[in-house]
Amino acid sequence: MALASALLATIGLVSTASAGTPKGVELGSSDTESVVTAARTSGLRGVSGYEGTGVPTDVTAYGAQRVPAGHKIQGYSSPTGDDFGVQSIIGADNRVRVNPTTSFPARATVLITRTVSGVERLHCTGWMFGASLVLTAGHCVYNQSTGWYTGQLKFYPGANGTSYPYGSCTAATLRSNTGWTTDGNPDADYGGASLNCSIGNTTGWYGAYWTTASLNGTSTTIQGYPGDKAQQQWTHTDQVRVSGSLRLYYANDTVGGNSGSSVHTVRATGSSGCSGRCSLAFHAYGVGSNGYNSGPRITESRFNLVVGWR
Repeated sequence: MALASALLATIGLVSTASAGTPKGVELGSSDTESVVTAARTSGLRGVSGYEGTGVPTDVTAYGAQRVPAGHKIQGYSSPTGDDFGVQSIIGADNRVRVNPTTSFPARATVLITRTVSGVERLHCTGWMFGASLVLTAGHCVYNQSTGWYTGQLKFYPGANGTSYPYGSCTAATLRSNTGWTTDGNPDADYGGASLNCSIGNTTGWYGAYWTTASLNGTSTTIQGYPGDKAQQQWTHTDQVRVSGSLRLYYANDTVGGNSGSSVHTVRATGSSGCSGRCSLAFHAYGVGSNGYNSGPRITESRFNLVVGWR
């Protein structure tokens, strides 16, 4: 990962921690101002996911922590301190519970909690993108008012109510980009966390791809941990309704807690660029002025950045 980061820094996609950046975080450069440079090709580029090996006999073999019986996570707490993203059920509620959560991609879908004053609460959703990397929304790792959530987050792959078959991990490094942390631009609201475990080797991880072509009509699935469902994993499938250069819009039903979920499609085995569960965007926002939920689109530079985090 160090070599990949060094190479990306050389081409300007990663900025190493400065004197103003706390230990344990890493920032990438913003690409929100470079929309016009993205239209070099409409071809599809990406990486396929990995379905993992299933439930391990001992999660500590991967550096994860066992979760003791009776462990209690309290209800949802918004990352922004308001009802962020709650009004996101579009028409009838068509969400479906995922149970059990030990098959792929459920086991590669991550419950993120935040502990404040000794109380641990549901915070966001993330998705494995490597053995030790979780991707999520930028506001799940960095708050515009209070800064980084350093030391406050815990990650539970494949959590299912009060069952945690893959244990928990903490973050070694929180990651985002200056478009979010400096500019607060919703189009750049994505980030991640490098974990202190390699649980992705058993849970597997999602694939991802980018293209400058329109994605309108592409199937979209959002799978995660809505704040109204007591740490249960729920899913809903729709399609891309509007393709922006930096954001995708869709009618998948979500509520607060789904922030950070993979907005993904399923591509046939052998598909070029990415096959299987392939992420298109990071879910981040509830219904906007156009009537759809939305999230930052995976672009070429964003793809290169997050691959460099692995």
